[in-house]
Amino acid sequence: MLRSLLILLTFVVALPAFAQDSCDYAGDNECDEERYGGQGYCDAGTDTTDCTLLRAGIADDSCTFANDNECDEYRYNGTGSCQDGSDTSDCAAWQVQREADFLDRARALGIAEQTINELGNNTCRWNNDNECDDILYGGTGACDPGTDATDCLSSVSTSAAIDPLVGGDNSCPFANDNECDEARYGGQGFCDAGTDTNDCAAFGDLTLTPIGNVGDTCEYANDSECDEARYGGGGYCEDGTDTSDCRQLAAGLDDDSCQWSNDGECDELRYGGGGQCIDGSDATDCDMYGTSPEALARLLSLVPADLRTQLGDDSCQYSNDGECDDVNFGGTIYCDTGTDATDCRAMAIGGEDSCRWANDNECDEPGIGTDNCTSGTDVTDCAAVAYLRNRTDTCNTAFDGICNEASVGDGTCEAFSDTADCLGRSRPAGLENHFFGRDDRFLVDATQSPWRSIGSLELQEGSCTGTLVGPALVLTAAHCVTDTGNETLTPVMFRAGLSLGNSIGEAKVTAAVFDPSYTPDTQEAGGGNGHDWALVVLDRNLGDEIGYLDVHELTTADISQIGRSGLLVNQAGYSWDTGDNLSGNQGCRVVEAFEDNSILHECDTAQGDSGSPFLLNIDGEWKIIAVDSQFFRSDDQDKSPFSQANLAVDSRAFAAAVAQQQ
Repeated sequence: MLRSLLILLTFVVALPAFAQDSCDYAGDNECDEERYGGQGYCDAGTDTTDCTLLRAGIADDSCTFANDNECDEYRYNGTGSCQDGSDTSDCAAWQVQREADFLDRARALGIAEQTINELGNNTCRWNNDNECDDILYGGTGACDPGTDATDCLSSVSTSAAIDPLVGGDNSCPFANDNECDEARYGGQGFCDAGTDTNDCAAFGDLTLTPIGNVGDTCEYANDSECDEARYGGGGYCEDGTDTSDCRQLAAGLDDDSCQWSNDGECDELRYGGGGQCIDGSDATDCDMYGTSPEALARLLSLVPADLRTQLGDDSCQYSNDGECDDVNFGGTIYCDTGTDATDCRAMAIGGEDSCRWANDNECDEPGIGTDNCTSGTDVTDCAAVAYLRNRTDTCNTAFDGICNEASVGDGTCEAFSDTADCLGRSRPAGLENHFFGRDDRFLVDATQSPWRSIGSLELQEGSCTGTLVGPALVLTAAHCVTDTGNETLTPVMFRAGLSLGNSIGEAKVTAAVFDPSYTPDTQEAGGGNGHDWALVVLDRNLGDEIGYLDVHELTTADISQIGRSGLLVNQAGYSWDTGDNLSGNQGCRVVEAFEDNSILHECDTAQGDSGSPFLLNIDGEWKIIAVDSQFFRSDDQDKSPFSQANLAVDSRAFAAAVAQQQ
């Protein structure tokens, strides 16, 4: 009550008559008025809403995302999900932690205490962005002197002499990745002193670990085959004892650096070659052979006997698809125990980094990444998202804030089917689902308007989301009805208002058309991504029975609003991880619009949401302004606090076509 009263009084007493949100940066959750501690991008009285709490002197945890152990206020270089002043506890803890991290790193680098004091603190809005902004240390000047300490560390000289590494080794898990990870040489401190010798050679008077000496103590070292289990070897050598043979795989390299590469013959021992090339250096020749039955059988033969027996065979219909489906080894439930041996091999031995795309800072395993690696073969890159493996929100009571899995709740949800309620909504960055740090979805009542007009579109393989936009017309994404842009893959069935396994109405699909300019290739932002839309024709007038939605073509005013502070919309679709239940987003932002009829948005979507509608309320009626297309990496972080966004095709692309066909 007191808080509400303070805010009200502030509006009535403190604001001049012209106060409003007329600033270009208004409505972005960051107070930009200098009088309230902002950056001064907005004149006094033009960023009213964003400055509400700071103006009233309020600092609390009223934000929806407060107390999630992540600072979400823009002024502290947080995500921007919370208005300045509404995530106080998380941001206070972050400020304490970042100063402690700075001191630890500075002292590890041997920087004199006087210099540490002169560097100051990290209170600048632009702290910890890997760019020195303190003009005293050659920075940009965007920060006041003494407020960007961590970013400016690299601009000062160490006062303590660093002993040269003589006889060091490469036993650190991050060794041989071409990046020095020892703190005393300016690294991030991921490796202890003396354990990242080769990578740190350029940073001091070091003696490289000679091949055949330190790091090659295993009896099987220097035979050109990596025998350390952590890199996909047979485990005949302990970690750090087969360094030379494993140096390519440890660095995440799979190239043609061997002198015998590109001769048409695989020369790597791990794939049954002659061993003329160390593992990871004859990529092209071994690429096809590496996935051959002979090579896969050889990898299975290296598994310890007891585990090999448990793995069984590959008799499951889903075997050899790259995804482990044996629940005994952390896989899905789609295969009986002991029937998916090849796919589960790496999971059975605890995971490894044997995939060609391992250690590239991108998770490539099925279900939690790009699907380019077999389950358990990209363990380092997937560490942050591994806890979500095989987890879904398919339970009918998902997203209600109550964990109903038997391990914690009443057991009304099957195991692993109530993830958001049981593990929380914070999400690390991943490629299977794009939640921008947090899953904010909720289950939608698909029996009510406008949601009842949205349905699951059954494809020849897989599914997408579509929306009724006419009596027998459904709007979806082009990539749902074509793979290459040269052929049409007509969907099978459309189920409107699907929920709990039942739909409000169904109709067979008779035809599909898509934008003739569509290609599956992603272009640069604004470079031609606005063609991913399609229209599907049904065999009966289902839209007359349950209702269909109109399209609102984006106007100049809409696009201007997107450019200022974003356009708030609702979205709903049939995500892969919610089963037959419709999941949605309320009040998520469209952050940028391009001339090619595409937009970037921050709505939480996943596979299966392709073709799903974005809805805007126009004079009390919900209308479609875009359809979901694909994941997209944004280069413009001024528009979004995230390095990634989701791409949708907006109504400028398809409004005329829909109107013509209705």
